[in-house]
Amino acid sequence: MKLLRAIFLGVRGVPEGTYEFANTTNGKPHDVIVITGPEASGKTRFLEALLATKEAVGGYGPPSPGATWLTPNGTLAKVVLSFALSDEERAYVGTSQAVVDGEATFIGDRVRRDADEGLVALLARYEHGHATGKVEYFPASRRLSPLGPFHGTGELEQRMVRATKEPTKYGFVVRFLRELPFRAADRSAFAALLQSLSPTCRYLEGEPATGLPRCFSSRGIGPVLASELSETEQHAVLLAATAVTIGLSHSLILLDRPELSTSPTGAAAFVKALGALGADNQVILASAATEIIAAVPRDCVLTLDGGASG
Repeated sequence: MKLLRAIFLGVRGVPEGTYEFANTTNGKPHDVIVITGPEASGKTRFLEALLATKEAVGGYGPPSPGATWLTPNGTLAKVVLSFALSDEERAYVGTSQAVVDGEATFIGDRVRRDADEGLVALLARYEHGHATGKVEYFPASRRLSPLGPFHGTGELEQRMVRATKEPTKYGFVVRFLRELPFRAADRSAFAALLQSLSPTCRYLEGEPATGLPRCFSSRGIGPVLASELSETEQHAVLLAATAVTIGLSHSLILLDRPELSTSPTGAAAFVKALGALGADNQVILASAATEIIAAVPRDCVLTLDGGASG
């Protein structure tokens, strides 16, 4: 699934307006979009409002309280999202329409949705694997979890935290790394993704670990633990492990402050590498970093006017 358009009305922290995510010439959704603007213009809030609307229409977990999205004197807030569906998604929904809308109205402690039940089911669908699309959020607070190798691996656990900023959503990574020696296809995919996302970090194949796996090199030095990598290298591990574990194809990926995961000189290569996370994805980035903005065509940049409040 890909977004074509978002309309925000009365949403706290997001400038009101209609935001287009499609090419004005052919109407096709952009594969990569950067949401930018000055400090406190609502960039992160924009991503999280998209996510809250998706969850209100068809959720992986419980929706956000309506009051979270109301302006100080507001009584309701509304977001309308227009989705472009793939052939598989149209068949699942049971529609011949290529574009479908979902609307969420946030009122006090309630959220009201207005959407076809097929779209509700599609947005709530969560299955590991590349066959079905998902909505994935990488918040600015993303970090490798300190949890041990026996946490957060099941689909149900992943589903409930997938659309949140909850740090335990990455608790599966250590166990994933311990199991890689036994899973040749995942091992190959992870190593290739990691190499595309990080110029300095590499996965080292080796014998199965009995403790925490020392399976990385950093700038040619290794083997080392994931926790011994630099912060940007750890981000690359997190992104690659998530993509391989849950299957990020045909998906909508929201990534806040991508500059945290790369150097200024490597920003263009990093943004390009995000395309390797899966097939037929749409990636929406929130960033004020000039190197990130310069990494995408000008018509793929949406600038907020700085009028956000709250």
